[in-house]
Amino acid sequence: MRALRRMARMEAPSARTSRAGATKESVMHIDRRTLGLAVVSMLWGSSRLASAQAPYPSRPVTIVVPTPAGGPSDTAARLLARALSAAWAQPVVVENRTGAGGAIAAQSVMGAPPDGYTLLWAQASMAGLPFLHKAAPYKALSELTPVSNVLSFGYALFVNSALPVQNFTELVAYGRAHPDQLHFATGTSGEYMVAAHVLAAMGVKARHVPYKGSTQLMPDLIGGQVHMNFGPILSGLQHVKAGRLRMLATALPQRSALLPDVPALAELGVPPATLPTWNALFAPAGAPQAIADKVAAAVAQVLQDPAVQGPLQAGGAELLGSTPQQLAEAVEAATSAWRAFARNESAAQE
Repeated sequence: MRALRRMARMEAPSARTSRAGATKESVMHIDRRTLGLAVVSMLWGSSRLASAQAPYPSRPVTIVVPTPAGGPSDTAARLLARALSAAWAQPVVVENRTGAGGAIAAQSVMGAPPDGYTLLWAQASMAGLPFLHKAAPYKALSELTPVSNVLSFGYALFVNSALPVQNFTELVAYGRAHPDQLHFATGTSGEYMVAAHVLAAMGVKARHVPYKGSTQLMPDLIGGQVHMNFGPILSGLQHVKAGRLRMLATALPQRSALLPDVPALAELGVPPATLPTWNALFAPAGAPQAIADKVAAAVAQVLQDPAVQGPLQAGGAELLGSTPQQLAEAVEAATSAWRAFARNESAAQE
């Protein structure tokens, strides 16, 4: 028994030493872990600081487009994206977020960080969202940061080739003789705006068939499910050349040199519509002005490239490449036009 007690007394210091050693190792382990976390935090902070200080753009840029892939607006956005990617040596990705007249695309950009790496490709018709949709994500398009007014599309009146009309005058006569029998298709709010204006000037009553963009609309127009469309020249030009559609008039200020046989509506006695048809880049609210200016300058530069100019101008687009301030002024004008249009529409329905 005494031997056992003596062994216990002999082992006790060793156990205490062992416990002390374990405690010391635990402290060292905690210290190493704390040090490791501190290093990771420091490196992460340094990387963010370096990213913030790096010249824009130092990583991929996303352009959110509110129309389906393959339509004229999407085609123009992708052409611009490729040119900007080459100029910046950074990927510029186009992401289609369709629906609700552009509200879904706008909302996604409004929720993005205001660092210039997420941009909205907006159509002028999106200035009318607050007047047309109660659930619009903004009270005014001017809530976003204006960057560059890139281009403006020329619009044209397309009809199915089987419709028994060869020109605008015959279309007016046919429409008046067959009230509510013509179906006009629209892919955007802007197309509806010009269609409503021209039909009122023609004195023709027709039925409206809305689509989600020209890529869905064109097959039905060619197939005869709908009879006419007021849309971007670029959307239907190839089908006119192939004989599947007829182009009866353009909404251009005057007859285009590219389309010498197609009259402008002004020649036909149709009063001009205050229709803005631009496509522009916006950043989220709060984006630095220096970044907006830099993107605008890059857009203006790439629009000088013949490889960019050619396809767009061949489709009747007017290249703009504006400053942010000029785009802000265009937004104000478009907002006024849509406010007046919505007021007139309400009065007509009453």
